[in-house]
Amino acid sequence: MHELNGMGELKILEEIQSKAATALYFKGERCSVCSVLEPKIKALLEIEFPKFTFISVPESAGNNELTAQLRVFNVPTLVLFLAGKEFLRTGKNTSIMELAKQIRRPYDICFS
Repeated sequence: MHELNGMGELKILEEIQSKAATALYFKGERCSVCSVLEPKIKALLEIEFPKFTFISVPESAGNNELTAQLRVFNVPTLVLFLAGKEFLRTGKNTSIMELAKQIRRPYDICFS
C-alpha cells in the first residue's frame, strides 16, 4: 500500500487511471471522525487489500475541482476505484467490518 499526500488534482486523477486499485480518502482538518477513521481504513487496506494505493485528500489542500468532479460534498468520504472505475463510496458512518465485506468480492475478482 502506498500513501501519497500533497498531490495535485491532475496527478491524483492520473493515479486513479494508472493503478489497479486506488482509495481516495477525503478528510477535514478539524474533523474528529476523519482522524479516528483514517488509521483504521489504512490498516484494513494494508492488511486485507495490499494492492490499494491510498491517497489522503485534505479538505484545505485546494482540491475544490477534484471534490466537485468526484461529487464529494462532505467529509470523511472514502471513494474506491478498481481498474480506474469507481466501485464503492462511503461516508461518515462507516463500519470497518462492513467495508471489508463490500471490498472483498470485487477485489478478489480483480486480483485472483
